[in-house]
Amino acid sequence: MDGKKVLYYGAIAIAILIGVSVVVSVVSAILSLAWAILSGLVSLAVFVGVVYALYKAGAWLFGGDDANHSASDSFGRSRSSPASASSSDAPESRQDRLRRQYVEGQISEKEFERRIASELEPEEPDDIDRELDDINRELDRER
Repeated sequence: MDGKKVLYYGAIAIAILIGVSVVVSVVSAILSLAWAILSGLVSLAVFVGVVYALYKAGAWLFGGDDANHSASDSFGRSRSSPASASSSDAPESRQDRLRRQYVEGQISEKEFERRIASELEPEEPDDIDRELDDINRELDRER
């Protein structure tokens, strides 16, 4: 072989080595970036799990709302509560609360009927309402 061919093949070999080196560097950079993202996500998931476990332990130790309910969902609300079945976060009305207490056996049927009847009865006007009505009638007469 003559010297020109050796130099030619040597240059091609060096070019191939440089190309392979560049490809390996790019692939290495992509893999290290993917590894950094993956390890960050795993660390975040572990952190969220630890915080959630501490929250549940604190609720259990300090008697939080969901510690008193044996059937609670992942958001800490009782499954038997009518509020969890509705999509709105409206407060529970007195009648709904009475129904729930009756269904759960906290009050008897007679007590339930008595309380519902008192809820449905129109309220008697108190003394202040009577006085205001009297004053309004007097004012109407004067006009």
